[in-house]
Amino acid sequence: MSSLDQNTTVIPETAPASADKRTEKMLWWLAIAGAAASVVLGVVVLAWPDATLFVGAVLFGVWLLVHGIINIVNAITAHAGDTAARALTAVIGVLFIIAGVVCLRHLLLSLLAIATLIGITWLIGGIASLVNAFSGHHAAGARWVVAALGAITAIGGLVVLVWPGPSLATLVALIGIWLIVVGLMQLFLVLRTRPA
Repeated sequence: MSSLDQNTTVIPETAPASADKRTEKMLWWLAIAGAAASVVLGVVVLAWPDATLFVGAVLFGVWLLVHGIINIVNAITAHAGDTAARALTAVIGVLFIIAGVVCLRHLLLSLLAIATLIGITWLIGGIASLVNAFSGHHAAGARWVVAALGAITAIGGLVVLVWPGPSLATLVALIGIWLIVVGLMQLFLVLRTRPA
């Protein structure tokens, strides 16, 4: 053994271990906060469903405005030589801005647009699931489950398209209940894994 080997002292690595513990505790507290926020938000949604719809309509209008502005900026600042694509992006941006202003001025129209998008999405998704169920990629038992889910989703889409007002109120209630249930389940799971 050389004299260097005899004089070398091994220093335990406590700094990384304590940093890992701090990170683990911080992540645990963030998980608790996220689960609690889900429960609180669910209670708020159930307590004030009309206000929830109002806020959703406003956010949808703002989303349209922001994306319209982004499209126009992209069209103006794009370096691509394709003038037709830039013009189309600018036109889409203008249409988004007009739709955003209309939605913000007429919140009921915004809510109907949201309901229509949900209805169309569910209808198309349900039909796609039905086609997928019988395309031969699923075992017999799974095929019927996928088909049932597809049918339920398609019927739900039709209901939302035919009765958008009551459907939105029902969706708000279901979202509130879902947030509470998921938040409580998350709290249960997080509390079981508390770091030392």
